[in-house]
Formats: sequence, structure tokens, C-alpha cells
Amino acid sequence: MKSAVVCAAALLAVGVPVAAQAQDRSPQSVVLVRAGNLFDSQTGRMVGPRDILIRGGRIAEVGQGLSVPDGAEILNLSRCSVLPGLIDGHTHVLVEQAQGEGLSDVAARDHGVVGDVRRALSASSRAVDYLEAGFTTVRDLGNSGRFLDLQLAAAIGEGVIRGPRVYGSGPGLAPQGGQLEPLPADPHHLVAGEYRIISGVDDARVAVREAVAAGARVIKVYPEATPQRTRLSVAELEAIVSEARRHGIPVAAHATSDAAIREAVEAGVTSIEHAYDISDDTLQLMAEKGVWLVPTDPSLDMAIEFTSTWPQRPPPEEIERHLQVGRDRLMRAHRAGVPIALGSDLYMPYGPGRGAGSRATLDGYVEAGLTPAQALQTATWEAGRMLGDDGLGVVRSRAWADLIAVEGDPTLSLAPLRDAHFVMKGGRVEVSDEGRCSG
Repeated sequence: MKSAVVCAAALLAVGVPVAAQAQDRSPQSVVLVRAGNLFDSQTGRMVGPRDILIRGGRIAEVGQGLSVPDGAEILNLSRCSVLPGLIDGHTHVLVEQAQGEGLSDVAARDHGVVGDVRRALSASSRAVDYLEAGFTTVRDLGNSGRFLDLQLAAAIGEGVIRGPRVYGSGPGLAPQGGQLEPLPADPHHLVAGEYRIISGVDDARVAVREAVAAGARVIKVYPEATPQRTRLSVAELEAIVSEARRHGIPVAAHATSDAAIREAVEAGVTSIEHAYDISDDTLQLMAEKGVWLVPTDPSLDMAIEFTSTWPQRPPPEEIERHLQVGRDRLMRAHRAGVPIALGSDLYMPYGPGRGAGSRATLDGYVEAGLTPAQALQTATWEAGRMLGDDGLGVVRSRAWADLIAVEGDPTLSLAPLRDAHFVMKGGRVEVSDEGRCSG
């Protein structure tokens, strides 16, 4: 199952540093980090200077004036704010769709021309981009061929290539046609190459077990598969959620219409992705059941960048009007008490890069009306809870040693996130410009 990524990693050895070259601190070492100001992601506030003791890949202790253990390395970040590593809860690392290109065309290109190895090469580069932007964990939700996301996750986990911790789903569980445009003929089996088509309740349970056996850490399901008109039955959806729960796996549901969203929420999914058209009643149901909303709306700057190559470029005020619908939905969810987790859903070319796109999506949340601190919580505390790992998105004892450091106070403005001076993932230093942070 790992052959494509391992092959790709070998080809990457010259162009993209492998873990042994890029990470000069072993995760088994003892490190004491002196933070000038620490973001408490659970409460959403800065709590002042703190010392963070790290043993191996986990945080052992957080406090003030901690003594230095024998042989420990000291990392002086006393002039910087330290946050948990950021989490993007909706990515597609293995695919890129050009403006105006249909998903069927993308699938034909990826399967018939590009192939698995070149897809893995491109994904490896994107993975580094996420990591160096401060995103130490991503949840990858399909459009990744036949489990290429899980192969990428394994290669990163084994230290073959650099990248964030990947929570992958494998092919999304979908009704007939998947999410591709209607294909009267599919001689090259493009739908089967990107989706796991569900045919009945028993098959739905089998599909979940197939994904879990392959290493999936989340199940991606399509109650509806826009632009297709096909829908999963309520019984199929309930079977998927029930089987995933038996295996302790969260379920992320792609749902854009209120009817499909409500069916997914009533079935017990963990998160709703997109939710472009959702009623206040359904939002209230999500709040009652503790179902996360993952709004995948761009910021104004992102939207302007996306439209910069259009033959007739819309003026900024027109773009603002278009974005306001998503902003209103996000704030209706927030006021209803729906937990919100960051998801960029970036799969189109974006000049500043994938990691910058994830950061810019947070800017969009602030433009909608969240405070910078609340936006940060969507990419730390809330996203970690959504993934089902209480060691993610938080700086406390026994949590993963995932840290980033920036100048300034990111709870006042998210601008400092644009230049992460220090990134640590699982106790390994991935980006280090300590001179900018040391006293």
C-alpha cells in the first residue's frame, strides 16, 4: 500500500528535504521551551509567560519557572507568542483543480496522464507547505485516488518525507456517480478511482470496514454528491455512522442542502462540511447534538486572488456581496452554539500556497464576525476535539508537542500568523528562527 509514496519520496530526495535532513532534534530528547506568551486554546486567551517541558513527542509539563532537567535543551522563545500547532480540518492534498475545470476532467487527468507517483510528488510538496505555515495536522477528505492520502500519511508518519500529521479518509463513501459530473459512459472507471460507491445498507457497513482496514482515521460520506443529483438513503447513512462508531472513527459529511444536512445530523455524523444552505432549525439541531460545522469559505483576499485571472474580473464590492452569504451562515451557527472547526477545502491553484490558504481562511472567519481568538480556537481546540484526539490543538500535559511561535499577540490580530518563526511537530523542530524570538 505504500509503494507509490515511497517511490515518490525517493525521487523527492534532491528537491524536498527528507525528515532526517530537515529535523535535527530527535523527538526522544528532553526540551524546555520558554514561551514569552502562551495561547490557552481552551479558553481562547493569552495567559502570559510559560515554560513547556517536552519529553519525546509529548508535553510533560506546562508551568512557570520550571527547573531545567539534566541534559535538557533550552529553546528560548521569550519574545514570541506560542500557540498549539494549527489544524486544517478539510484539505485535499492529492488533488488540484484548475479554474473552470470539471472534476471529471481532473479525474481523467490524474488517472490517465499524471498517475499515482506524480500525484504523490505534488502532494509531498504541498504537505511541506502546510507544515512550514504552522499547520502540524490536517484532515484530508477524499479526492485522493485509491487511498493515496493514507499512503502519504504513512510516509510522513515514518519520517520518509516532511509534512503535517494526516488524518485521511480514503475514497469518500458516495451514491452512484460520486461527485463527478454525470458520465453517460465511464470506460476508464473514473468514478471508482476516486469514490467508494455505496449499494445498500450491508455494503455501507462493508465500505466503512474497508476504509478502517486501510488505515482511515475519519470516514468521509456524501449524503448528497453535488453536482450529482444522487443521494444516499437514510438507512445507508445510518449504517455508515453506526459502523464507524463501532470502530471509534468520526464521520465527516459533505452536505450542502438543508435536507441532506438534517438527515446527516440526525444520523449522528461528527461534522458537516460546507452547509451552504442551512436553516436555523437545523443549526439548532447541530448545536444540541454537538455536531461541528466546517465552513469552507475564503477570505476576501483569497477570493480576489481566485478571480484575478478571470476575463471579466468582478469588482471587490461584488465579491464582498457573494461572500456575505457564507459569512452570515457562519455567524448564525456561532450564535446558535454550533462548534466550528477550520476547513480551507483548498484544491484550486493559489499563488501564496496551500498553507497560506489555510491561514487566509481564518482571516475569512474574522471578516465574518469571529474575534481573532475565536478564529484561532477553530484551528486548535475545536479542530482537535472534532478529530477525536484530546492531545491535538492544545498545550498541556500529555498533549502532542506541536507548537508554533509568532511575534505579537495573535488574539488581537491574526497578522502574526503570516510569519511563523518556529514550528515543532511531535517534538521535532521543523522551522526555526529562534533569533527572532529569543530575549
